[in-house]
Order: sequence, then C-alpha cells, then structure tokens
Amino acid sequence: MKLAARSGAVALAAVGVQALMVFAFTAPAAHTAPHRVPLALSAPASERAAIEQRLAQAAPGAFAIHEVADEAAARAALADRDDYGAIVATPTGPHLLVASAASPAVAAMLTEVGSHLAPTAGAPGVTGVAVTDVVPASPNDPHGGAFTSMVLPLVMSSLIAGVLITIKLPRLRDRALATLLFALGGGLTVAVLASHTLAFLPGSYLPVAAAIGTSALAVAGFTTAAASLLGRRGFPLAGITMMFLANPLSAAATAPELLPTPWGAIGQDLPAGAAATLIRSTAFFNGHGATHAAAVLTLWIALAAAMLAAASRRTRRAPATVTELGTVTGPGTGTEPGTGTGTEPGAGTVTEPGTEAAAVARSADFAG
Repeated sequence: MKLAARSGAVALAAVGVQALMVFAFTAPAAHTAPHRVPLALSAPASERAAIEQRLAQAAPGAFAIHEVADEAAARAALADRDDYGAIVATPTGPHLLVASAASPAVAAMLTEVGSHLAPTAGAPGVTGVAVTDVVPASPNDPHGGAFTSMVLPLVMSSLIAGVLITIKLPRLRDRALATLLFALGGGLTVAVLASHTLAFLPGSYLPVAAAIGTSALAVAGFTTAAASLLGRRGFPLAGITMMFLANPLSAAATAPELLPTPWGAIGQDLPAGAAATLIRSTAFFNGHGATHAAAVLTLWIALAAAMLAAASRRTRRAPATVTELGTVTGPGTGTEPGTGTGTEPGAGTVTEPGTEAAAVARSADFAG
C-alpha cells in the first residue's frame, strides 16, 4: 500500500511539473498583443493628428509614438534599436519603415496596421502604403524561426552543463574553471554553426561568439553556483528560474512589447531574454540596443561569482566546525567516562551517522 501511495505521489508530482511547464510556455504566446511598441513618426503638424488617430483606431494602445525630424532620423532610430518602425509622411502618402531583424513578428504587425494608413481610395497616383525594411532579417531566416530555435537549446544546454560540472567536479575552483571553458568553447562553436554552417546570424564572428558565450556563462554559472551553495536544492532553483521563467518570457520569437505587461520587461531581466536581445543586437545592429541586456547578463554572472565565493567560505569553515564538534576515530576521546576529553570508551563525540559532525558534512553536499 505504501509503495502504491508513493508511486501515485511521484506520478502526480510529475504531472504537475508537466502541466506547469506547458502553461509557462504557452500562456505568453496565447496572450500575445502589442503594448506600447516604440514607433517613430515624421509628419507635418497638419497630418500628424490624422495619422495618430488612424493608428489608434487600427490598434488601440499598441504604439508609443514619438516624433522625429525626417526620414533620415527615422532610419537612424531603427538602426539604433530605439524603435521597431517608423511612419514618414510624403507627398504621395505615408511611407512605412520597419526593421524585421529586430522582430519579424512586429514587422509583420506593422505592415498589417500600415494598410489602415492609406489615403482615401481613388487618390491620384497612390496605390497603397510603401513599406521599406531598413534592417532586414537574415535571408536564410526571414521569419526568425532559426533564431528562436537557437535560444531554448542554448539555455537548456547551459543548464545541463552546470549540472554536469557540479556533479563531476568536487572542487569549487575546478567548477569555476570548467564553467568558463564551457562558455568560451560554447560561444565559439555555436557562433560557427549560426553564422557560417547555417548562416542565419550575420555580423562579425567574434562579437557574436562573445554574445553567445556570455549568455552561456550566465546560465551555467548560476546553475553551478546555486548547487555549490545550496546543495541539491540549487538544481531545482536553477531549473525553475531558467526553464519555467526565463525561457517563456524571453520573447525571442516576438518582442517584449508583445507579451502581457509586466512580463515582457521582467523577461528582459532574466538570462534567456537578455541573451536573445544581446545576440540579436550584436548580429544585426552592430551592438546598438545591447546595453541593458549586457548589464543584465553581467549581473547574473556577478551573482554566480558571489554565490561561489560564499560556498568557498563555507567550505573553509566546515573542517573547523567539525573539529569543534570533536571528530574522532575511536570510540571516545575523554580521560573520564562521559567527559569527551580523554581516551576512555564512550567518552567522546564520534563521526557515526546521526551525529552533528556528520550533519555538517552532509550539509556541505556539493560545496566542494
């Protein structure tokens, strides 16, 4: 009966994990909608109000509009990742600028909304709203599917690497070195696959490799550090953080502004979202728009380093703690029965299971 109850409890827990994971990954996609997507507008005052009104009617609350001087300024705003798109008023009608490299999903949405900006049908010389892709996506990945598919395995493999490094290497210094080597090798290898073998990431090879390696270091470093400091409890902490929170909220397939508020912003403060932004900005925009993502990943790496340092300090204190409790090899260390200070049988603290010394040793777990 106990065996059946235990089996049922384990199966129920597994079902709960499965349901939670499915919900975490599908909920953001099921509620995708634009929320204050940055959009530049260059138009005379006489036309500006009409264009803003058409946008509000087509997609209420979807855009955060700000004015720019001219088309050159609008193009610069897209190239710097300040905006996802721009509308430029011309004598023949509105001209829509998009940057599909920033988000193919947003570019498609802007193109659809742009159809509502066309002047009244029948106007002479006007056939529709002209659309220009200022920063296009890779021709080998026009819809961003390959880029999106890269982010999840990048995070998963880094998480797994952190687990393996922790289990296989007992010393903290070895774990730290292995994590750095993994990030270096992973960044160089994945960059070759993405930039050359599959050719869906443009940009200079070394900066792209650095962006990928930094992302891997943040995830693997946090996983290793959490387990080193917290023992086995660190693994589920890292798994929940990276798989149940960071990945679903990364907005790698869409954009942070398409996720429900405030989850899009929260996702950019987690490693997966920051990784997607950093790699995208590095590959397509020469690093523009990468400042926040780089800062976030740096903070996660610094957090991992601090946790490893804390684990190291605890490890150095553990032998002293055990000594204070009286680690012995014989039946006793007391000179008088029961005193714990001599050599008579039964007098000292021993290191059998259940004693305080054994508890300290067990508490160190993966601490190195």
